[in-house]
Amino acid sequence: MLLRRMVRMDMPRRLKAYRVLSLALCSLALVGWGAFADLRVELAQLKASQDQLLTERKQQQEAVGDLTQLEAKLVSTREELAALAHRREATAHVAPVQPDRTELTKWLDGRRPKGPQKSTIPSGQTGD
Repeated sequence: MLLRRMVRMDMPRRLKAYRVLSLALCSLALVGWGAFADLRVELAQLKASQDQLLTERKQQQEAVGDLTQLEAKLVSTREELAALAHRREATAHVAPVQPDRTELTKWLDGRRPKGPQKSTIPSGQTGD
């Protein structure tokens, strides 16, 4: 129907319609290219943001690895500390006994005879 109307139109009206149509299409093309350019700029910004986020993620993963190593060192240090505390408690129980032991040793040394020991049974009186 629209085509029939265009055919029936006279030449100046047809040219005017083509100009309007051409102008509208050019305007739409310019708007489309502008939107495309805006999208390209936005895409470049998003790409830069993505790269930055990936870099930050990598740094955080490395930090997590460092923290894991530190946590393992902390656990081993705590175990060492517990072992040292246990050893200290064991030596704390032995330390008060040490002076008593030296006193007993001195007392025993004082009670033993200094020379060679003689037997109390004479050698000639054996039960043969």
